[in-house]
Amino acid sequence: MPLTVLIVEDEQSAARLLSGIAAEVGLSARTTRSGKEAQDLCAQAAAAGAPFSAVVLDLVLAELDGFQFATAARAQPWGANLPLVVVSGVYKQLPQEFAARVKPAAFFAKPFEPAALRATLARLIGAQPGAPAMEGELSNKSAAALFVELLRNKASGVLTITQDSTKRVITFQQGMVRFAQSNLKAETMGAAQIASGAIKQTSFDRAVALAKQQGIALHEALATARVMTPDQLKVALKQQTADVAVGALGWGAGQYKFEQKPVEAVSTVPDMRVSPVTLVFEAAKRRGDFASSRGWLEDHSDEHLNRSPELERDLFSLRTYWPGESVTPLATAGRTVAEVMARIKEPEYPLLRYLCNSGLLVMSGGSRAAAKAAGAAAAAAPSPDDDKGKAFSPPEAAARKLLFSERDRLKDANHYDVLGVPADASVDDIKKAYFVAAKKFHSDSFSGLELGTARRVAEELFARVNEAYSVLSDKDKRADHNVYLDRKAKGLPTDVAAILRAEGVFQKGELFFKKGRWDEAEAQFKEAIALNHSEAEFHAYLGMSIFKRTGKVDQGLPHVEKALEIDPRLRSGTLFAAQLYEAQGDNERAKTVLKKAFDKDPDFAQAKDELRRIRNKAAEQTKGGFFSRLLKK
Repeated sequence: MPLTVLIVEDEQSAARLLSGIAAEVGLSARTTRSGKEAQDLCAQAAAAGAPFSAVVLDLVLAELDGFQFATAARAQPWGANLPLVVVSGVYKQLPQEFAARVKPAAFFAKPFEPAALRATLARLIGAQPGAPAMEGELSNKSAAALFVELLRNKASGVLTITQDSTKRVITFQQGMVRFAQSNLKAETMGAAQIASGAIKQTSFDRAVALAKQQGIALHEALATARVMTPDQLKVALKQQTADVAVGALGWGAGQYKFEQKPVEAVSTVPDMRVSPVTLVFEAAKRRGDFASSRGWLEDHSDEHLNRSPELERDLFSLRTYWPGESVTPLATAGRTVAEVMARIKEPEYPLLRYLCNSGLLVMSGGSRAAAKAAGAAAAAAPSPDDDKGKAFSPPEAAARKLLFSERDRLKDANHYDVLGVPADASVDDIKKAYFVAAKKFHSDSFSGLELGTARRVAEELFARVNEAYSVLSDKDKRADHNVYLDRKAKGLPTDVAAILRAEGVFQKGELFFKKGRWDEAEAQFKEAIALNHSEAEFHAYLGMSIFKRTGKVDQGLPHVEKALEIDPRLRSGTLFAAQLYEAQGDNERAKTVLKKAFDKDPDFAQAKDELRRIRNKAAEQTKGGFFSRLLKK
């Protein structure tokens, strides 16, 4: 919970300014226009065990002025050591007697520099225990994930990333990257300007010498020596910040350490603020590698994706870095990584990887991950036997029996079963059912009861109810769930990633098929069927490949006929079957297959053409036979 400062100021605009300054150093602000009310608020806060961290006090107030409030406060237990920051637009300095008696932490005559007040407030709360540094290995948490996490937390501080002797230091202010620098010469401000001819090497070297001599930052030396104009300096600092940050985002190994600091402490570096999200976009463009991205994505192919709020807010800027990108329109509604990969252009793989790796695309467990988790959960599933030797009251025993019974009943239940609604339930019915089920398993329903391991069962059931409602209340997610249930009922594969991989393998087989490389085509089609046996076209092409390779109709025809059993309207299966019947010498059966197909599908022009060809061929053979007999007479 943030520390709170009380602002006693009767001018509304000044109160807003003071509140804003307090917020910048992580303080919550409470305001009042009355010195009398300020006394009451301080007393109440102290009595509640949450005293104010400081009071910012204007001296001239309509009721009980600042002098009276401060004097009275020092006489009270809640105010004896309360830090008082006094401000005034009338007094340019405090009366000595008052200052000696009250001992304010600071005094500011209006108008004052906001930075000075920020520094004072930061110093006052600096005595509070600071947050421990966050540190670890980039192999466990990527730089991109760190950037987005700090953005979400609106963190202020310094992130240091090291790899061997290379060090990059990125300053964050309330979640935004304010400034970045490194010890790499190529990322130092001025390198790009020298390369472009904007500044001369000798002038740059003079500024470097000045910086070392006076112990000042390089950008200050460049400005002091007038090597760069203010506009050039700003552009160079922005470029340096982007280059260093993007360089850090490209590292897959190394160490990181983030030290949280008050806003005032980080405001001493140049203000080149840029969103971490746009830096992730740029890193994907500049540092993304197709081969490694593809491998990483394939390892996470079963993960389901949804766009984070941070990504939603910056979708417009993404178009600047990746015009026409197709990743974000697809990466939503719980689609898997594999589904998105199958429908985007390969050069976009690095973008997909960076978005996933950073958390801008939120990933949740897919089928393989879920199966693994389910196995682990089953192994560690709580059981009534785990509570042997414990005594439970009749109400507790009844609650435990209910929970274990419901867990067993819903073990293999779909989302409709979990909520107890039919598949055609309306949105309102689903919502009503959710409230009933959620109340049934909510912890409040078992308040005061000792449940033992059944407590974890209640939590699991409550989580399942929430998941069911999340899916069924969302139009797209519900549609996907319905498809899953339909395929499962028909005995068809439900692993979307496997289905998509099968499609990719089949497409490779088609290429071999068109080139007449029958052995390789046959191998690809068999692999596709192993991944997804329900796709009719896979069987049709396998049969034709076998026939083309062996010349034996009896080896290829069963596969083609199986394809037509799965999908009687399959065009490729129809054409292949007709060709094989014709090769077998059964032209009538070939014509029957083609005629039925054309009658059912008048747009099937190839069937009509094949039927005409077989009929003309038969007519030519008949005609040829008649003239031969005539000439022999």
